[in-house]
Amino acid sequence: MQSLLTILILGMWNVFVHPIHLTLSEVVYEEKTKSIQVTHKIFMDDLERHVEESLKAKGKEVNLKLGTPQENPDTDRYLAEYLAAHFKLLINGKAYKANFLGKEYEDVACWLYVEIPNVPKPKSIDLTDSFLMDLYDDQSNLVNFTFPQKKGSMRFIQGKVRESFSIQ
Repeated sequence: MQSLLTILILGMWNVFVHPIHLTLSEVVYEEKTKSIQVTHKIFMDDLERHVEESLKAKGKEVNLKLGTPQENPDTDRYLAEYLAAHFKLLINGKAYKANFLGKEYEDVACWLYVEIPNVPKPKSIDLTDSFLMDLYDDQSNLVNFTFPQKKGSMRFIQGKVRESFSIQ
């Protein structure tokens, strides 16, 4: 049922005039490479606004201009820092360094790609997803995950940005 909901939301992503505040993330453990692959889909205008406001709070005025020919040359660095601050994974109680692989733009959305290499087979996960939470009261972040022993989905909202679970 949750997979069907996710497919419907992904299929209608571009139909909305954007009164919805939603991010989608996919977390997959690749046994072959012993890595975790993370993909995020975020509305580009929301992402741009939140990154710029976060930087402004630190005293840095930046205009990202995502997806335009005038895009800020440091955008990848700013996005990597934003991801590290707002999407955190502890695997088996340990934090691992995530590598920002890049981004793609699709209509009104931005796809962000991250990899966490050299991860032993997960037994427990502690996940924090606070994307856009201090920007919108009705923000909802959906995370689908696929591990060898477990698949599922989680929803993060205001007041609930952290979830822990066991994979056995």
